[in-house]
Amino acid sequence: MILNHPKLYLFKNNSGKSFIYSGYTGFILEDSPRIQNHLENIEFDEEVDRYLLGESGEDPFLESLLPTKPFVDTILFFVTNQCNLACSYCYERANNVHNLKKLDIKTFKTTVLYFIENFEHQNVINIGFFGGEPLLNFPLIKESIKVLKEISSTRNIIFHYCITTNGTLLNDEIIDFLISHNVNIGISIDGTETLHDLHRKFLDGRGSYRVIIENVAKLAKYCNITAQITITDYKIDLIELYQELENNGFSAIKTECVVSPKFKNSSDDLQCFSENLQLFADYFISNLRKKRIIKYIDLLGVLKNLHFGSSRFLPCNTGFNKYSVATDGSIYFCQRFMNLPEFKWGNAIKELDLKKREQFLKRHIVTMRGLGRCKDCWAQRVCGGTCYHASYVETGITERISELYCGFRKVIYEKA
Repeated sequence: MILNHPKLYLFKNNSGKSFIYSGYTGFILEDSPRIQNHLENIEFDEEVDRYLLGESGEDPFLESLLPTKPFVDTILFFVTNQCNLACSYCYERANNVHNLKKLDIKTFKTTVLYFIENFEHQNVINIGFFGGEPLLNFPLIKESIKVLKEISSTRNIIFHYCITTNGTLLNDEIIDFLISHNVNIGISIDGTETLHDLHRKFLDGRGSYRVIIENVAKLAKYCNITAQITITDYKIDLIELYQELENNGFSAIKTECVVSPKFKNSSDDLQCFSENLQLFADYFISNLRKKRIIKYIDLLGVLKNLHFGSSRFLPCNTGFNKYSVATDGSIYFCQRFMNLPEFKWGNAIKELDLKKREQFLKRHIVTMRGLGRCKDCWAQRVCGGTCYHASYVETGITERISELYCGFRKVIYEKA
């Protein structure tokens, strides 16, 4: 942050050169006496002002108009509430999702057709299978893809499939099916064996790491697998973590910080994560110079947004063009809010409450978050505000800021 300009971020690269990132315009400029003279009001420079400050008196987000008709890009289906693990930070347990209900094919088909017929969409729609542990309802997944192929044959729509699984139930039949239908696979795994088994145990208390690694070894011969990591220990060596997962067959990693009343984190934890991520960033750059890309999805995503000058006005696309469907057909804006009545937006039979959706999105535009605090943050354009669920868990209000999540993501933006 530069004095009097909270949305200008000053940083240095590995060579010691200073740069300024503008949270107003998205431009990155090399620092110079010319820029400093302008910022210190010594000499007004119209060109510098345009690139760094733009129309800083205006708020482009307040002028943003949501589509008059809702748009759908992704539908995430909870195919079962059941799970064969008892993870220490599970949000489903926190939401009291105790019923063992499974999604049925009639509800699945009705919901897909409802979105297709009532929402704007392109000719590609993403379908996600989630849970619980979705592979506990593998027959429904097979039947669902069959139904989607039938729909695709009569309408100008291509369906892409993805699944998030704990990886413990993968067998030859399931692997063959997922590969033959080009299902994108993400596996939840929390790093090293000791750390993973501390938090992701089977119902009988056994650790699940070894079972997952054995299954990944079979699967990795045929496709790319993303490791979806929940970070519970900020002292973890990210380079060692990446290398271990890569050696065991994973092709990319994606990270989230754990936000749960059970886990208390301090500024020291974030400082430790910052130091570890700096080492990882150096590792990333050294490999890039050898023309090898380290696939840390969070880092790559930020770099892409910075390169194109993209501007985010929401933290993610849930509720905007991505929707989550419970086992009973209820539609929520986000899978992490399943079973919380105040976040239910309707279902395919009674239809979605579009007014509720519109009001929710307007309340959560980044410039409105945190009582206006996000509006003056240098990272606003690349961030879009803290995760709705993290804010809800930490403060009880989705419009507020999760200090933990904000600090975690800001470290990633800084190191990018």
